[in-house]
Amino acid sequence: MRTTLISPAVLIAAVFLAACGGPSNPAAQVKSVPAEVITVRAEPVTAVIEAPGAVQARDRIVLSSQINGFVREVRVRAGDMVAAGQVLVTLDSRDADSQRAGAQAGVDEAQAALAEAGRGAEAAESMRTAAKAALDLAGGTYARYQKLFETRSATPQELDEMRARRDAAAADLAAREAMVAAARERLRQAEARIAQGNAQLRRADVYVGWSVVKAPAAGRVVERNIDPGSAIFPGGPLITIESTSRPQVLASIPATDVDRLHAGAEVRIRLRDASAVQGRIAEIIPVSAPGSHTVQFKVDLPAGFSEVSGSYVTVEIPAGTRQALLLPNQAVRERGQLSGVFAVDGSGKARFRLIKLIPYDAGKVEVLAGIEPGERLIAKLTGLIVDGVSVEIR
Repeated sequence: MRTTLISPAVLIAAVFLAACGGPSNPAAQVKSVPAEVITVRAEPVTAVIEAPGAVQARDRIVLSSQINGFVREVRVRAGDMVAAGQVLVTLDSRDADSQRAGAQAGVDEAQAALAEAGRGAEAAESMRTAAKAALDLAGGTYARYQKLFETRSATPQELDEMRARRDAAAADLAAREAMVAAARERLRQAEARIAQGNAQLRRADVYVGWSVVKAPAAGRVVERNIDPGSAIFPGGPLITIESTSRPQVLASIPATDVDRLHAGAEVRIRLRDASAVQGRIAEIIPVSAPGSHTVQFKVDLPAGFSEVSGSYVTVEIPAGTRQALLLPNQAVRERGQLSGVFAVDGSGKARFRLIKLIPYDAGKVEVLAGIEPGERLIAKLTGLIVDGVSVEIR
């Protein structure tokens, strides 16, 4: 008994033809089917360079610890949406609290010293004023006695006494001036201590603030590196947040093609499901990677774009024109992984053809193999269009 082997390709085509219609299909018994027919022609389209890339957040923020200690509370999980200013993590703040209490005590002490120095300065000013008045009186008295001495109405002893009083008043005023200067210096020192204490207090407030970690901007938590009770050290990562508004694509292109990139130029971005969206080149990083000899660039995505961060995409960069065979989506019949069209032969019958295609845009596909320019195809397929059926061309 001889066994006949059937080629897998022939078997697949036979199954596909059976699915699309055949002698056992009642639709094949229809005498003729009205259909719109198009003639396939190559048309110029934009040639593109495909640059692999990945969706990324416009902003990625890694929140790190600034102090030693341990984690008290973690209020978010990976995947949570957070608002700007929302508390995410609280850390052990006892050391920071004690530093702040010490700084506040220093400020209070300095303020008390300032008040005391102020009272001392006021007293010294009053004493200087009294000493100046006494000096003025002693000086005036000495001047009068000097005139009396010149007219021999006062004795030398009386003149000497008035001179001694005047000199004593001058010495007392000098002492009061020194006291005022010393009081002002104590006042200045107290003010300096207050300024220093306030600086230490502000620094302590910063430490206390570091014990409460808040979201600097709205976004999604993509990584959580700690749990309650975890030990923390300065610089250790705690939470990572990515912005969700206006994502970007980070793509790479060979350095030899970098001249085709222009900031602000529109490009098409092909997604995983072969659909496409329009984007705009936002930034070109003018450094070629030594290993791959590629240049990275960023593309702004349209508003409302919802692909997950890290998703693979392909950026299509315009690079002149080329000829392509384009067909409307309605002209293609798909069954599983196979795609085909119906060509109209010389006798006016529909003949099924397997084709190789790729998506072109929302309404068209590009045919890579299976048909040639000049062939006639049915433009819009219906359930009555099967292999071998007669076509009434409209």
